[in-house]
Amino acid sequence: MAKWLRRSFLTLLVAVLGYVLVVQALRWVAFGDEEREALALMEPLPPPPEGRSGYAFLGLAHLEVPDDELDAALARDIAAFREWNQGAAQRMGLLGESEESWTSPLDAEFPARPSLDTPEGACGMREADCLAKLRGHEDEVRAWLQAEAARLDLAERALAADHLANPYPLAFDTPLAGFQILRLPLNAIALQALDGDPSGALDRACGLLAAERRFFAQDGMLIDKMVHGALTEGASGLVLALRRADPALPMPASCAAALAPVVAEDYLACGAFRFEFGMVASVARNVDGAGGRGFSLRHWLARQTLTSERLMLGWSALHFAPMCDPARRDGILAGDVPVAGSPRTDYLSVDYLAAPISRILADIAAPAYTQYQERLLDHAASLRLRLAAIAAVGGELDVAGVPAAAASPGYALHIEDGHWVLPLRRPAGEQLAELRIAIPE
Repeated sequence: MAKWLRRSFLTLLVAVLGYVLVVQALRWVAFGDEEREALALMEPLPPPPEGRSGYAFLGLAHLEVPDDELDAALARDIAAFREWNQGAAQRMGLLGESEESWTSPLDAEFPARPSLDTPEGACGMREADCLAKLRGHEDEVRAWLQAEAARLDLAERALAADHLANPYPLAFDTPLAGFQILRLPLNAIALQALDGDPSGALDRACGLLAAERRFFAQDGMLIDKMVHGALTEGASGLVLALRRADPALPMPASCAAALAPVVAEDYLACGAFRFEFGMVASVARNVDGAGGRGFSLRHWLARQTLTSERLMLGWSALHFAPMCDPARRDGILAGDVPVAGSPRTDYLSVDYLAAPISRILADIAAPAYTQYQERLLDHAASLRLRLAAIAAVGGELDVAGVPAAAASPGYALHIEDGHWVLPLRRPAGEQLAELRIAIPE
């Protein structure tokens, strides 16, 4: 009986070790030149922006933190999150599911502000004409802005900073800035104009547009890029509305940067997708390191047969790499955006047999990147049209020259019913499928 048990154990051990060796061979095959080249495109994160950060004004806007404690509080929170995130691998289950969620220690230190309840008459970030939206709702919006005076001050201080880059380590649960408060200055500026100060409002509107264009041009997380793109639309629409309301208003110095020509390269999504890839990479590391410190036969076997950080990184990079391929750059700027496929795992493929859990997770994390790049191209085309319209309203550009000045590759701008009409590739939310701007008479 003992000999039979011993023989059975040895047979099982040989079978297990043989399977592990076969999987290692499959992994060597699964990680090829495609994965290697994709990783080379995706792994270098863009360098952090230079200058003074305004992140604390947005990141801690939900808490009543005294001004002189903002920087120290943010530093403590970043350190606490970094320490918590370093233990993510120990909290991971086999399928990469964390049993805990991040709770900031600052929540226990400072009172929470009430939620930002936006009145129905207020402008959203991408409001096409905030002046028109607010007209008739002045009292309602004024009361709201007075109640949110503290958050409005934080938003304006954030806009005065050099950058708003997220300083936390990259992970799927990285804390995000309270970008929603940036709609407060947009509404405050429009109300200032309706209250009888269009000149001061134009100065502030140009300052808002210049700030948002500065932030947009800086590579950051995808959510940062999309928020700044949306507010660029709202700010440029407000500048146009103010100029249209009184074309004789002198243009403040702040409008020089706000109305500068569009830089096409600012509207490429590659930099933002490198940050998205960084988040996926954190999951790959944590899944492969699940089980904690020390040796565990079960987790060792899982790492040798079910998960592979290297393979998951390579497969994930393949999903993002088309947006960062230098050979596709000019095509993307011309509107030829790579189409995101829907990954389907072949359960008999070399990839799946080499690391089934990592293969499944890589497919789950595959981004629908086409829609985001197309939306960025929409932002560029919309801004070109608004800048040309602003110049036409003020007389700096002949009305007949607007189509040429506003031309965007891949977009068919046309005139219809006294409007310049720009069909959009990827309207966001309830946004109309086209941008319509009335032609000045």
